[in-house]
Amino acid sequence: MNDEKTALELAEDAWAAPDPGYGARLAAIRAAAAGDGVSVVVDLHGGLVDLRFDPWALRRSPGELAGVVCRLAEEAGADALRQGREVLGDLLPEYGAGREGGSPQASFTPATWAT
Repeated sequence: MNDEKTALELAEDAWAAPDPGYGARLAAIRAAAAGDGVSVVVDLHGGLVDLRFDPWALRRSPGELAGVVCRLAEEAGADALRQGREVLGDLLPEYGAGREGGSPQASFTPATWAT
């Protein structure tokens, strides 16, 4: 029997968990990253909820600026996912330890970003 769950199944488990606070706690997750005159804040899903530029940062080319925003959003998104994992605690499967042939989960970087 395969005990791995999809992201949708994990989210449904969190919403249906006995502690009704999971959904609100997950919805409240925010993570920030800043650098090179840009600051971003993302939610648990990696969606931008705030984006700010120092005036001097806007002197960069559009491509350079987009690269900075993407890099910072990725950093913040990884932090938001780590926060989500902490909130869910025991609801999420363990990676690595105790799993035959498993390896530790090293990165929570969303694969759908910067496409």
